[in-house]
Amino acid sequence: MSAETSTPTGAPPLVTFAIPAYNRPALLRETLASLAAQEQCRDFEVVVCDDGGLAETRRVVKECGLPRVRFFLNQPALGGVGNWNRCLALATGRWVMVLHEDDTLYPWFLAAVEPHLRPGLAAIAVRCVQAPAPPAVERPRTFATPRAYAPAWFLKSSMTPFPGVLINRKLALKVGGFDPLQGSLADYAFWYALACAGRVETVPQVAAFYRVAEGQWTEREWPVMLRRAHLLRLRIAREQYPRSPRLGRWLARFFTSRMARAYARRFAKKPAILLRAQRLGRIPFGRLPSGWVWQFLKLTRRG
Repeated sequence: MSAETSTPTGAPPLVTFAIPAYNRPALLRETLASLAAQEQCRDFEVVVCDDGGLAETRRVVKECGLPRVRFFLNQPALGGVGNWNRCLALATGRWVMVLHEDDTLYPWFLAAVEPHLRPGLAAIAVRCVQAPAPPAVERPRTFATPRAYAPAWFLKSSMTPFPGVLINRKLALKVGGFDPLQGSLADYAFWYALACAGRVETVPQVAAFYRVAEGQWTEREWPVMLRRAHLLRLRIAREQYPRSPRLGRWLARFFTSRMARAYARRFAKKPAILLRAQRLGRIPFGRLPSGWVWQFLKLTRRG
């Protein structure tokens, strides 16, 4: 399945940064540099699982200068979700982040989350800034106390994009990792499963960067993602509002219709699934401001 260029030595690290790579060595270099620049908690390893096979990818990893790095070439290639699970399986840290090769962390990421790592915590997340390239962000003088992110809040969305989330590795494996049947929505479903299995917390400050660029998975598969997201919301509604099923279904329809609006603004294509999802907003009170509904959800289902 894989070829390993180096082996872990000594005790397992506190954190594993696991990078699913696929033929973008220049961006991978930026990602690795952001890990080398971490200002606190040097007790981490880096695992790179390469699904592409470019010689330049291996060379970038070899030259990154980080002390604990392992490189694996997937043979055969595993695909996106399969590579995420490969990253989880090869990590040895108590905490692991699946960090895509086109995303980066700000130097204070570990300083923001490391003091809060403890048994019983399922995941801790930070805010991500989203842009085509990493913008300059001022380092916070102090970091706010993390807040819980309740399972019911996933009716709206997950707590943050991929590079902002540090997860409990044992718990991640216990819930089964990322479900390949969910495709490009596997991360959303996985974060919800983690929130149901343990406490998820968020630090309400920016410490990670999520790259938005043409040709990404969302751009290619957003009609399928829209349908899967609504099905997931309906499941969350059944599980989180068993005594108020009508309210749960209303919330699922409301937030899917808002998701459809956002996609309609972003993409020129107008498939039938988009039009159906937009019609979900015709429910009673469906034109309420989304911020009001979000505040209601947070007040009625506290973390």
